[in-house]
Amino acid sequence: FAEANRFLPPEDHYRLEVIGVEHGSMACSNGLILNAHRHFSEALDAYDLLPVAGGPQLPFMEFGATFDGWLRESSARAQRFGSICNGAFMLARAGLLEGRTVTTHWNDAEALAQLCPTTQVEADRLYVEDGALYTSAGVTAGIDLSLYLLARDHGAEVALSVAKRLVVFT
Repeated sequence: FAEANRFLPPEDHYRLEVIGVEHGSMACSNGLILNAHRHFSEALDAYDLLPVAGGPQLPFMEFGATFDGWLRESSARAQRFGSICNGAFMLARAGLLEGRTVTTHWNDAEALAQLCPTTQVEADRLYVEDGALYTSAGVTAGIDLSLYLLARDHGAEVALSVAKRLVVFT
């Protein structure tokens, strides 16, 4: 989305924000440290897109009732919400996948289906759209989903320009 801003007029720019479940910095599974712009309790905007990211331990993690409530409320305010990779487990624990069709990383699909028996988990899809809910399979499938959303927002030419810039297939 930051790359898309190169091809968009200023009034259409995406504003990106990292929202944390902890105050301060967060360690990623690859060793990078991210600093959240805001703690989730301070993030009360109606976002155009609210995606949650995955991680190797995410299927086993719970963030508590306060976070789950915030995620439900924020998703209801957002135009679109979803997950990248197994971030779907965060949505599942917040009750946001009941009766929906989703995807996640193929290695986590069975566990997600067991956690959410009313959810149709399609492990062989790169991304799935179910109303305002968008889920992607693995980390790089999040790029495929992002290009799809860019094309919906600003047309195929912008999405193609971003794909060329990033040297990814579209």
